[in-house]
Amino acid sequence: MISQKHLTIREAKNEIKKLEHELDVYATKRNINFLKTQPGAMKIQDVVVDSSYMNFDKFLNYTIRDEEYDTKIYGLLASIFSYQKYIADELKRMSEYDEISYITYLREEEKKSWREIDKMLHHGEGYSKLKYIRYKKGRKNDVNSN
Repeated sequence: MISQKHLTIREAKNEIKKLEHELDVYATKRNINFLKTQPGAMKIQDVVVDSSYMNFDKFLNYTIRDEEYDTKIYGLLASIFSYQKYIADELKRMSEYDEISYITYLREEEKKSWREIDKMLHHGEGYSKLKYIRYKKGRKNDVNSN
């Protein structure tokens, strides 16, 4: 039997960040190429990278064509969208079929409060925390018995 490693949500989010950074590089290069074709001097302020937002504008993508970078940009966008779809599908699956993993994800990764988790899952107050504690205690006992 072939053992396959499944991608975690954290790893998928990390891949999305990497791809967004790479997309920002190619979008900036394409913008530089576009600015070189425009009349007048190029301003450095138009090209400076600001990491607070993604440097990808859908309208500019539609109006500016750059054969050198477009195929790479489209490939990166497709990869980002596929990872985003994976995350959405995985969260939906966890919420429907694997409640303890979903509670663990919300608590440890998203840093949600117990009240928020109970509200999201439509449980009474304290139910998710109790279930989480029992799960952690059960895992600790399994590790100690081996």
